[in-house]
Amino acid sequence: MNRKKYLRGYILIAFVFLIYNIATIPFAKNIVFRTAYFFSVIAILMQVYTLYEMAKGQALIKDRVYDFPMLRNSVLYLIVQIAASLILMGFSVKIPVFAAVLIEMVILAVAVMGFFVVRAARTEVFRQDAELEEELIKMKELQSRANLLISQCEEAQIQEILHKLAEEIHYSNPLSKGITEEIEEEISVLFTEIEAAALDGNTESTSGLCERITGLLRERDRICKYGK
Repeated sequence: MNRKKYLRGYILIAFVFLIYNIATIPFAKNIVFRTAYFFSVIAILMQVYTLYEMAKGQALIKDRVYDFPMLRNSVLYLIVQIAASLILMGFSVKIPVFAAVLIEMVILAVAVMGFFVVRAARTEVFRQDAELEEELIKMKELQSRANLLISQCEEAQIQEILHKLAEEIHYSNPLSKGITEEIEEEISVLFTEIEAAALDGNTESTSGLCERITGLLRERDRICKYGK
């Protein structure tokens, strides 16, 4: 969500606050009214805080996993709180103050619990995404090195060999685990040798090394599949 969308969100919150204040004008200004109004202001401020949290986390409003639960929880709280406050204000002369405070505290407590649950879930999703990105990086780097080497070689036969290797890398399991670390290090060392051989125009050496890496990639896939 860019700055303009966040700005529109803050403007909408201000508009809701204005309409809410207009709607409360007819009610008697007693203790129950002030209690309901106080908790409604908290609910409106919660919307501001929610937008701030989303902006700080660079969230995208179109992403349901990251944004929608947090936003939904916050907006639902606001709707319930405003509806409850208007009802309390309407019956303020008949409702005891302690009952109004109890109702408002229950609504706030449920909203706060929901907020922390959603925030914890959102944090966990970000953590898992970071771990996944870390697990993908080795194979991405190998694929990038293969593509770069193809563009640097002029020998058609060597390019063909490298294209086959790049395809083998592309269809290999993209995730790196602890159990594949040793074999990935061996692949990396062999690829460095391939780079030297390919750039020197040594077709035979390049082909032999590529076959070795292909074998290691297939062994790595087998480990990923059965070694979980």
